[in-house]
Amino acid sequence: MDFDDNTIADLARESETDTDKRLRELKFSAADIPVLLIFLILFATVFAQFFTRYVLNDSLSWTEEAARYLLIVLAFAGGIKCQSLDSHIRLEFIDQLAARHVGKLKAVALVLTIAFFAVLGWSLTRLALQTSFQHMVSLPFPKYYLYAVILVLIACLIGLQLMQLAKIFRGRKP
Repeated sequence: MDFDDNTIADLARESETDTDKRLRELKFSAADIPVLLIFLILFATVFAQFFTRYVLNDSLSWTEEAARYLLIVLAFAGGIKCQSLDSHIRLEFIDQLAARHVGKLKAVALVLTIAFFAVLGWSLTRLALQTSFQHMVSLPFPKYYLYAVILVLIACLIGLQLMQLAKIFRGRKP
């Protein structure tokens, strides 16, 4: 069977998924800049760790701890972006099976995740208060700085989820 350029292009267009279409349509905004900056700082830190360890054979002691904390912050900041786009990993066959009740299903999921993040924020606040005297091992900062940043990100995530839940209750798509 002979394929010409038009046939191949048609096949490629037909096999394109909804996710591919959504990714192509993504628009970057000013809210994406902090996530990108965190990622770039993480990249630079990991590169510095690799370069000093394997090229100079004398690693910087702080890079491993900094990379770990930056990855944690990036996960929470990226979670906010995923929540705003409704692009978290999920079982799509459940959405298809419960097509008539997807709005209710999303409302239940939002309520459960809001409760989870509220408990997580409360626990993080208690942890920060109990360990406020501790410093990071190789960085000259107290640990509660990291906890405060994560707590702010959790609060932003809960606020976004509450707005999405309000849209569902008003009958609009989140």
